[in-house]
Amino acid sequence: MVPQTLRGVSRTNNKISNDLKATIEHLRLELMNAATQDNFSSGTILELSQRLDQYIVMAQSQMLGK
Repeated sequence: MVPQTLRGVSRTNNKISNDLKATIEHLRLELMNAATQDNFSSGTILELSQRLDQYIVMAQSQMLGK
């Protein structure tokens, strides 16, 4: 499943690779699951959030053709 924020973009701009979309979705789900078990300032949550941020930046760069 593609995240809500990427759905509209992917219809108009297919520059984001399927692997990157899948990675973002996987990390998003992993972060959501971890958030139900840890507090938001735990090392696990922070690390997952930072990794997800990096992949989102990569997706934005792909959308802009950078």
